[in-house]
Amino acid sequence: MSAAYLAAITARRSIYAIANKSSVPDSKIEEIVKHCVKHCPTSFNIQSSRVVVLLGEEHTKLWKFISEISLKGLEGDHKARVESRMSGHAAGYGSVLFFEDQAVIDEITVKFPIYTKEFPVWSTNATGMLQHAVWTSLSLEGLGASLQHYGAKPEIAAAIQTTFGLPSTWTSTAIMPFGDIVSPPAEKVFGPVEPRVKVLKA
Repeated sequence: MSAAYLAAITARRSIYAIANKSSVPDSKIEEIVKHCVKHCPTSFNIQSSRVVVLLGEEHTKLWKFISEISLKGLEGDHKARVESRMSGHAAGYGSVLFFEDQAVIDEITVKFPIYTKEFPVWSTNATGMLQHAVWTSLSLEGLGASLQHYGAKPEIAAAIQTTFGLPSTWTSTAIMPFGDIVSPPAEKVFGPVEPRVKVLKA
C-alpha cells in the first residue's frame, strides 16, 4: 500500500533547471496547495502555516528584489555565481512562499505556557511537512522545484511582506520556485542509511 507514496518521495528532487511555463493549469496548482495546507498536521491543530503562490509578474517581481538584495556588495566570481543562481530561480513559472503565523503560535503559547520552548520547534515541524507535501505533489504533476531560504534574511523578509501586503506576523520559512523541467538533476549519491536508523525491539 505504501509503495506508491514511497516512489513519490524517491522521485521528488531538487530541480534547478526550470522553465517559465507549466504543463499544469494554475487552478490545479492552487488546488494542490490548498489541499496540502488543509490536511498537513500542526501541533494542537493550530493551523499556523500560511502560503502565498506567486505567478506571472508577481513571481518575476519577487526574484528581482531578492536578486538585487543578494547581490549587494558582491564582486567577481562570487557575484557571477549568485547571479546565475538567481536567474535560474527567476526563469521558473512561479514560486510558492511558505510562512508560519507567529500570532497563532503566540496565542497557543499563552494558553499552554508549559510548552513555550516547544511550540517554535513544532512550528518548524509543521512547515517542513507542508513544504514536503507541496513539493512532492508538484513533482507528481511533472513540475520541477527546489527549496530556497532567502526569506531568512531580514531585508528580504521585509521586502516580501511590503511588496505583497502580508501581515507582519507571517514569518518566512521557505521559497519554492517551480516550473516545467528543462533538464533532470544529476544522480543523487546516498551514504549508508544503517548508521542513521536504529530499530530496537525488546
